[in-house]
Amino acid sequence: MRLSIGKNHEGEGRTVQSIFRLIGNDEDALTYALGFLLARDPDFCVKVVRLCIPKVPRRLQDAYTVHLQEVTDRRFGRRDIVIEADNLRVVLEAKIGMSEPSVGQLLKYADEDSLWENFSTKAVVALTQVELQSTTLETTRSKLSDKGITCSAVQWHQIIELALGHTPSDDSEVSRYLFDEFVRYARKDYNMGYHDAEVLILDVNPYNAKIFKEHWLYVGSLKDKWAPLYFAPYFTNENPKPGITHISRVADTKLVKLSEGPEAIDVGTDEQRKRWKAGWSDFRGTPSEGSEGIELLLFLLEEPIEFRPTPLTKKDFNATGPWKQIPRQIPRAFSLRFDELLRAD
Repeated sequence: MRLSIGKNHEGEGRTVQSIFRLIGNDEDALTYALGFLLARDPDFCVKVVRLCIPKVPRRLQDAYTVHLQEVTDRRFGRRDIVIEADNLRVVLEAKIGMSEPSVGQLLKYADEDSLWENFSTKAVVALTQVELQSTTLETTRSKLSDKGITCSAVQWHQIIELALGHTPSDDSEVSRYLFDEFVRYARKDYNMGYHDAEVLILDVNPYNAKIFKEHWLYVGSLKDKWAPLYFAPYFTNENPKPGITHISRVADTKLVKLSEGPEAIDVGTDEQRKRWKAGWSDFRGTPSEGSEGIELLLFLLEEPIEFRPTPLTKKDFNATGPWKQIPRQIPRAFSLRFDELLRAD
C-alpha cells in the first residue's frame, strides 16, 4: 500500500514516509509531534525537561500536563509547548531553520504573572535548530532572573538524540514504533535541515588538527553555524596523513566572542571542560586590538576515535551521491550520513 499527499492531475504526489507527516511539515507540525510524545511518555518528558532545567526531579508526577499553542491573553502571544507539573512550569518557543526567537519574544512569555505565581521551578526555553545567539540568551537570562525564571537554549538535534536512544516508559511495541516514526519524521520526511549535517566534514589544517586531537575542540566561524551529530575533520595536505581518519561525537556547540576567556565554557564533564578550556585558550591566545568582538562557534567534542588507519581522501569518494563533485577544498557544511561515510570508498 502507498499513501501520498497532494496528488496532481498527472497522478503524482508526495509519498508519506511517516505517520507524523500527515500533520504537515511546518514548524507547528513538528511541535505537535514532539508535544504528543511528551504527553504520552513521562520518562521522555523528564529527559526533555532536564535538558532545559538540569536540577529537576528524575520523575514527574502523574498529573503533569502538556499544552500546545497555549493562548490565555493575546497580548502575550502564543506559547508553542507548555509543560506543567507539581511546582514546575516550562515554556518552549520552537523555531526551525535559521530562525531564532528575539529577546522581546522570549520575555513576553513571562509577562503574564498570574500564570507563574503557583510554580517554584519555572523556565522559558528557546528550542532552535541553530545555536541561539549568546547575546540573546544572556540578555533574556538577566531580565528573567529578576522574576525567578530560568532561561535556557536547547537545539532540535538534542531532542532527536534523546528520542533515538529512548526506551519508552511502557516499553510497548506501539510506543517504540511511535518514537521510531518521530525520528524518521524529523530526519527524513521533515525539512529540518539539521540532518544535512549528520556527519559534518570541514578542512582542518595542522594547527587545528592538534587542537582537535588533544583538546577535543574545533573552532568554526558563524558560516559553520550548523548542528551536526558528529564531526569528521578532513586533514589537509599539510598534515602528515591527509584525509579523514577520525570522527567525534558533538557533545555541544557554543557561540563565544574572542574576548571571552575559558570561563565561557561551562558545560560538559570535568575532563571535557578541562580539555575544551585548554583548547580555547590555545586558540585565542591574546586577541589583537579590534578583534575582541568577533563571534566564533565552538564544536565541543567527545574523545575523537580513529575509525580507519588509512585516510579517506577526496579521490576515494564514490562518483555518485551528494559528494560526486567534491572540489579541491571541502565545501562549507559538506556532510554525509554516517553509513555513507563508512562506505564512501
